Amino acid sequence: MLDGLREIIATAFLIVGVFFYFSGALGLLRFPDVYNRIHAATKTSTIGVVAILLSGVVALGIQPVSVKAVVIILFLLLTYPVAGHLLARAAYRTGVVLTDRTLRDEYGPALELEEIEEVEDGPEEKEGA
Repeated sequence: MLDGLREIIATAFLIVGVFFYFSGALGLLRFPDVYNRIHAATKTSTIGVVAILLSGVVALGIQPVSVKAVVIILFLLLTYPVAGHLLARAAYRTGVVLTDRTLRDEYGPALELEEIEEVEDGPEEKEGA
């Protein structure tokens, strides 16, 4: 009885994971600019990989490999959003243009203010030079 329920839950997590991976791939093809594509890739792949790993944890039960999978899940939950943010920030700073359908650019004014502050402060002198 319990094994059948475990298989159903594991299969459900697996289906959810595959669905999110598929929707992320679809987002990469359909979204208009690099920023939306980064968003689609990082958000959906985070949820997809977590669901697939949880499927393995549920299917295998309490085992050493399940503990490793949980550690991997925690690591990915910390790193995927940061990586997506840094990719988008690097794209913006190198001049990748927003799509014409973008309604608001909130990073541009903040970046300009940061550059103005750097110019006003001047280059910092190194000690011992």
